[in-house]
Amino acid sequence: MAARIPQEVITHIMRFLNVSDRKEAALVNKLWYEASLDPILQRDVVLHFNGDTNYVPLSTVSHRRLSHLTLSQLDNSMNTKHVLLKSCKQISDSLKSLSFKSCNITESTFVEILSYCINLTSIDLTNCNSIFLSGKLLERNTDLQILRESLKKVKDLNLSSIRQLSDVTFNRIVTICPNVERIWLVGSNIVFNSDHYIPRGKSKVASSAVLTFQNILDFVRVQAAVLTTLDLSRNQINDEALESLVTIPDLHLQEVHLLACKDIEDEGLIALSHNQKSLKVLNIKECMGVTDSSVSAVAANLVQLETLAINRCRNVTAYSVRKFSNLWHLQTIEMSDLYQVTSAGIEAGLCGNAGMPLTHINLSCCSLVQDDFISKLCDTHPYIVHLDLGSCTNLTNQSIFEISKSLKQIQFLRLAWCKKITDLGILGFEQNIEEERPVEVGCNKNYESTTIFRKPTSKEEKLKVEKLKKEIIEKELLRYKLSNLSKLRDLDLSVCLGLTDIGLTQVLKFQELRYLNLNMIPITDTTVMALTAVNPSLEHLVLAKCAAITDHAIEAVAKRLPRVNNLNISNCDSLTDKSIRFLQIHCKRLRSLDVSFCRNISPEAIDDLERCSQSLQTVNRRLVGGKTY
Repeated sequence: MAARIPQEVITHIMRFLNVSDRKEAALVNKLWYEASLDPILQRDVVLHFNGDTNYVPLSTVSHRRLSHLTLSQLDNSMNTKHVLLKSCKQISDSLKSLSFKSCNITESTFVEILSYCINLTSIDLTNCNSIFLSGKLLERNTDLQILRESLKKVKDLNLSSIRQLSDVTFNRIVTICPNVERIWLVGSNIVFNSDHYIPRGKSKVASSAVLTFQNILDFVRVQAAVLTTLDLSRNQINDEALESLVTIPDLHLQEVHLLACKDIEDEGLIALSHNQKSLKVLNIKECMGVTDSSVSAVAANLVQLETLAINRCRNVTAYSVRKFSNLWHLQTIEMSDLYQVTSAGIEAGLCGNAGMPLTHINLSCCSLVQDDFISKLCDTHPYIVHLDLGSCTNLTNQSIFEISKSLKQIQFLRLAWCKKITDLGILGFEQNIEEERPVEVGCNKNYESTTIFRKPTSKEEKLKVEKLKKEIIEKELLRYKLSNLSKLRDLDLSVCLGLTDIGLTQVLKFQELRYLNLNMIPITDTTVMALTAVNPSLEHLVLAKCAAITDHAIEAVAKRLPRVNNLNISNCDSLTDKSIRFLQIHCKRLRSLDVSFCRNISPEAIDDLERCSQSLQTVNRRLVGGKTY
């Protein structure tokens, strides 16, 4: 029946599937495989070329019309060069993005590859120090002319982490990309005081030794009319330099990234907020000198912001966060590790404007966040798809109840280290169980004992809680349990010590779940058996420090979860070589495995797995069997 369906129909159906499901569908038969190779479905597919010349899939590459190519682990051998150039010729017409990240190739190979790629819109040269080492890259005018014509469509240019980048080589690169709109210079060792590199008697000269900030300013002035994105993260830019940059005439940036620029303080950001009011993305993570003064200016002036990241700006308080309600277009807010920001301040900033289209929120390690804020957030912004509440230790079952009740579109949920969340919360029970109150007993002369009442022991309390949980399940009082979040793809419940088999077996039922973290939760094989039966899409599973699970649990993972490619079972001392054997036989897609500190797994079993597995790329095996590696 499947073979009778027209290929165009199959291709159309596959457009509604994610990449993992599309791969599964391509295994049905040859017709479905060919339908999966349609150019319409190849827009976001990346081909990683690692220089393995023993297997060159040129016949399959040529008709896939891939848009993205990532080159990695390449050497300078003639055989590798021949295969690489031939591959690039095959897909050059459709190629839009090309990454040379950390490649060790020659200058001539680099120039020849780019000459074939006439439709490129993005080039990534991150950490490509080898081609810049001599300083002679693009020294010949003929190379400049050829590449300037072939790379005229390039809009994105990434020059991050290049130690040997200088004014001269930078100018040559931007010359062959005359229409660049977005540029990344993360960790590029920019010199902000260039006076020592200018010869006497000359006011301006391009240095062949270092990359100067003055040279970058000259580039920005030339490209001001088209430049939209600038990333100067992990550089020593200060307020004075930032102000000179943002005041360039005709410059209207939409994205600015200043991650870990520790010399940035309030003056630079205030100048930015006054001069770049078209900004949509601002990243000032780990800028320790930033305070409420500049954050308030950002909230008041940059009203077009869609993404704001202020993680670890620890001098920021609720005073400035309250003003985020002015940001009518805000979609993503990242404000983790803000220990001074109160729950009331976040509520005023994020819930004071119901028209704000918030979809992504990161409040990890905001220790003052309370249940009342989560309740208000869920009511105000029911279309949240990404919510990180890791290490918000004051949250209780009320928060998980509100999330399960209201956030039907959520795909990413992180509740790591929320130790007050229990089984009752994920089962849909709003309140925590209160401790049994002492019963008043009347005293009289005939009462011989001096003990009026006895406080319940921890064992009795545990039995009472388990009984209540079972009653809730039996009576089906589970209106808003965690499994109602049917679109979840990433779930992190690590170190939620109040969770047990009773609750998890009832709620871990997600058809689209890709990532699940149960690190340090006191579960047994029962939970693993249950989750492997009803979560067919799992690809990344963390069961680290789940000491009670046995080989039976890993057998279920290996046999029932065919898509698992990343498995962490470290610190699980009950596991033996049988678990490794199950993985070796059944997990044909496993790429990463962590078995560190598993005392009963032998090094020989791991060696055998690495020899036999064709897909396994990384094995973390510290102190396996009690031996150091």
